[in-house]
Amino acid sequence: MDFEHSLTGLMKYTMKRITLLILIAGMGFLNGCGPAVRIYSDVDQSGDFNDYRTYNFLEFTEGNKKTISGMELERIRVAFAGELEKNGLVYAGEDADVSVQITVFHRESMDRYYYSPYRRNFMERAISVDMYDNHTRKHVWHCAAVGELVYDPGKRAEQLPEVVTSIFDKYPGKKAEV
Repeated sequence: MDFEHSLTGLMKYTMKRITLLILIAGMGFLNGCGPAVRIYSDVDQSGDFNDYRTYNFLEFTEGNKKTISGMELERIRVAFAGELEKNGLVYAGEDADVSVQITVFHRESMDRYYYSPYRRNFMERAISVDMYDNHTRKHVWHCAAVGELVYDPGKRAEQLPEVVTSIFDKYPGKKAEV
């Protein structure tokens, strides 16, 4: 009887440990799935987003021009232009209602998993858009997508439309009617 009792206790103990390990492994797996992008947005309520009809782009920063390939900068600009046009704006060059500044930032960041003493350092990337009202000279909208840097340019290109769409989900103006 004592042998059966200790065997049952050992099995329960082992099952609890296995269940705990499966839960921890599952949390790590879910944490690593897909591009986890956080979106931050700020709006100046005085901006009249439904009256904006035209836009232009400001130049990329010198830092962006030095650290990001021209091909990637063009992909970024095209993705943003597509979303601006989905929101009813038309490219107009110098006489636009709003000017759009796109900036890409990189920085080192750190993760710490719950219930774990281990930390993970990684590079984080942010793509931000700033919109300026050219009539009032006011900064009317800022939005940024922040997530772990994907090093493969092909994968970044695949993810770019989804990231830019996520940014424009926060656009304060009405969507253009199709």
